[in-house]
Amino acid sequence: MPQDQFLTKYFTIFAKPKMYLTLLYLFLAFPLGLAYFILLVVGFSLGFSLLIIWVGVIILALLFPTIWLLISFERLQTTHLLGMPIPITVPSTSETTSLWQKLKSFLTDPATWKGVLFILLKFPIGIISFVFLVTGFAVLFSMIFSPLIISWNPIHFGVWKVDTISEAIGLSMLGLMALPGLFHIYYFLGQSIGKLSAVLLKPKE
Repeated sequence: MPQDQFLTKYFTIFAKPKMYLTLLYLFLAFPLGLAYFILLVVGFSLGFSLLIIWVGVIILALLFPTIWLLISFERLQTTHLLGMPIPITVPSTSETTSLWQKLKSFLTDPATWKGVLFILLKFPIGIISFVFLVTGFAVLFSMIFSPLIISWNPIHFGVWKVDTISEAIGLSMLGLMALPGLFHIYYFLGQSIGKLSAVLLKPKE
């Protein structure tokens, strides 16, 4: 029956290995996004501002290969953690290709700038993921362990004050029932990020 199928799908979310890989991706999103943002902002700011004394050339020469490595790393994460395969490309090299030609090819490739856009977007994506994870787990675990918590402090949910053991047990049961729903939300969030990643990190055909 449709209702049985819904309940089975709802509660078996914990049996999906991809669910835990998605959680790992979401947990990593904030520190990685912050590191990417600092690297790009500082790198481009110093690189372009110091071009006049040639130091900027060295900075940019180091920054662009780093960007390519970050784009490749994000493709690997999307493929292995979110289950959305993205081809991993290796820059074509030739003994007759000069460094300037390689750099020009990299800079004129639309996939490069879409990748840079995703790397910049990883910071707000990381913030959103962090807020969802911390808020969701904090609320649900406070509900689930409410019979223990009220021994020290009553729990306030807006106008509802939980300060009796019977209310706490009811709240705990409600939290246990809602926990699979929270995991479904996290899974949906991860898949949405994965779809965006697949669009922006797809290499040139």
